[in-house]
Amino acid sequence: MVKNSLEAQEQEHRHRRKKSKIKPVIYSVLAFVLSFVLFLLSICMVIKFTVFSKDYMFHIMDTTGYYNMVKYELQSRLTDLGNASGFQPSFAQDFASQYDIQKAVDNYIESFYAGDSTLVETISFKQQLYAAVQDYIRENHIEVSDETNDNITYFINEAASIYVNQIAIPFFSMIGKYIYNARTIFNIILGSLTGAALLISAILFFSNRYHHRRYKYLCYGLLGGMLATLVLPTFMFIWNKIPKVNIATRSLYNLFVGYFQQLFSSFYICTGVLAVLSLLTFILYVRYYSKYISK
Repeated sequence: MVKNSLEAQEQEHRHRRKKSKIKPVIYSVLAFVLSFVLFLLSICMVIKFTVFSKDYMFHIMDTTGYYNMVKYELQSRLTDLGNASGFQPSFAQDFASQYDIQKAVDNYIESFYAGDSTLVETISFKQQLYAAVQDYIRENHIEVSDETNDNITYFINEAASIYVNQIAIPFFSMIGKYIYNARTIFNIILGSLTGAALLISAILFFSNRYHHRRYKYLCYGLLGGMLATLVLPTFMFIWNKIPKVNIATRSLYNLFVGYFQQLFSSFYICTGVLAVLSLLTFILYVRYYSKYISK
């Protein structure tokens, strides 16, 4: 009886040792998976509040002075066209107002994020320009002939083409519908990643008997996610290719550079959140581990 009891105890001890060797491996794998899920979740969160957000686009336009530069560039191009057509330089400067340009740009961006057509509306622009031309003709006592009317029509059409090219943002008309249609799928992916992160965290927390082990593996996962999230923006800023992009107009260049620089800077917010959570779980791990070894 005693012998059988000792053998049973020895088998149970070997079983526990074997089990204790397997569990750390499983928990380490789960912590690695958690860090990868948190990395993907960070990417999705940044995309949601930048690429999928019209407020982010408006913010970048404000901070980069996009409206003022578009107004200046449009005035310059209309002035050159007006000079070639015999108009005084002040004509284009008086016509292209800051309010009208900002309103046109905002309507263009609103249409993009609403999934509507991103074609720039030119009817009102042509009407206002035609009225301005007629006033200019009356004020300067210009005789109107058939040739003059043809020149006016040509000028208005060319000015409208310049207006469209200045207001429109390249590639928006092509990618707008894809971004709009991808919102539902993207929200599903975001929700799935959030659920996966919570599920893995719950497994690591509730399946461990000892508190210090719970927080240890959670700390591993959070720390891994933080480091992975930190690598991407740091690499992009060290690579430093964004400011070297070649874009035709100054307004689009500043918009492009500001857009992507702030987008990658947003990753540091996620990194900071994960760093705080990592530090918190590490403090809890040390606290409970001290209690564990003092028993």
